[in-house]
Amino acid sequence: MNIGEFQEALFAKGREAGFAEMEIYYANGRSVSVSVLKGEIDEYKNAQTGGLSFRGLIGGKMGYSSTERLDQESIDYLLEEARSNAEVLENEEPEELFAGSERYHSVNTYSPPLIGTVPDQLIEAALSMERIALDADPRIDMVRRSATSVSESEVLIVNTKGLNCHRQHSSASASIYVLAKESKDAKETVTGGWFDFSLRSFDDIDVEAVALTGVREAVSKLGANTVPSDNYPVILRNDAATSLLSSFASVFSAESVDKGFSRLKGKLGEQVAGGNISIIDDPLMENAPTSKAFDAEGSATARHELVKDGRLLTFLHNRKTARKAGAANTANAAKGGYKGMVEVSHHNLYIAPGTDSLDEIIRGTDRGILIVELQGLHAGTNATSGSFSLAAIGYLIEHGEIVRPVNQITVSGNFFELLNGIETVGDDPRFIGSCTSPTLKVSSLSVSGA
Repeated sequence: MNIGEFQEALFAKGREAGFAEMEIYYANGRSVSVSVLKGEIDEYKNAQTGGLSFRGLIGGKMGYSSTERLDQESIDYLLEEARSNAEVLENEEPEELFAGSERYHSVNTYSPPLIGTVPDQLIEAALSMERIALDADPRIDMVRRSATSVSESEVLIVNTKGLNCHRQHSSASASIYVLAKESKDAKETVTGGWFDFSLRSFDDIDVEAVALTGVREAVSKLGANTVPSDNYPVILRNDAATSLLSSFASVFSAESVDKGFSRLKGKLGEQVAGGNISIIDDPLMENAPTSKAFDAEGSATARHELVKDGRLLTFLHNRKTARKAGAANTANAAKGGYKGMVEVSHHNLYIAPGTDSLDEIIRGTDRGILIVELQGLHAGTNATSGSFSLAAIGYLIEHGEIVRPVNQITVSGNFFELLNGIETVGDDPRFIGSCTSPTLKVSSLSVSGA
């Protein structure tokens, strides 16, 4: 039974069983992935995941159920399970199904042929990246992982009030992770890697560039040492800045604000960052992997400026938080899978880029540290207070030039203070996930080293 047939049969039988309103949330995904090690296939996976959640109003109460199978037996189970827990669940507030938005933007994130990429092509690309990396520099001791994948997914939300939203997504990726040492007998080892993707075709990915970039990321860290503890001007390269922004993205969620988990509570309309900082959530971007036309509740998505020229304009809302706050719904409802509860999350959250390149920012720094990797983000950040203390890897800058790699340092500060201390915003955001930042130069951060 396909999803369309299943939904029709479920709603028909649900009406007979006394359900006044009903909704399904269907999510399905398929992926083919390959990883190689020492010239051999290390792992090959052809996976399919997904399922369907159901909610229905019966006897004035909303009941819930879910299944992984689309067959007649599952229809009976879903209705009985929803009826049973409707009788015992105590809902905090009455729930209403959403009839849908008036208009939805078109977002193209699906290429049907992509999932049909021949497995041999994925295997050869992974092997090729491994060979290129090993041949590129004698200091590459081992390719720990060389991997390729293609995937596709779909989400369907349909209810008896007229909502009918469907989206499909496809992507291809290639990644490499290498280990380097100065010589075969050397004890010091460093790691590095790189990743690229395409939403259209695996052929769009330059696997040679992925391999060579991964090599450069690793060997450039050889010979690293610490620096004296001090306050330094710090350049957070785009990937490090993205990691930091991602760790604190929840402070813009109305859910976090309502629970007292964000220092931005009560600051709408106020200056919360420097005038050179604008933070945007744009789910309608082209060629961004997390773009979408509707959220987990079926609300039409749109571009929203959360912070404009340093001033806080809005939080991210789903329908529930918007009602509670008396604010406009920003269509940021999210679910962690088809069984998940509806929460609030960003789609494509990013700091608006500036005009300076990374090279220009480095040249404009007389003495400072360029950070390319932050570690311990889960344990070393506190989204409520904004404080962070993170192990970091990077490079020492003197007189506008990189002079050597740096490790064994810890960088500390406060995210909210950092937003007000950004001297320069780079021109280099790299949209490879749901959160993105260009390179950021911060006037001063505490660095603990020697």
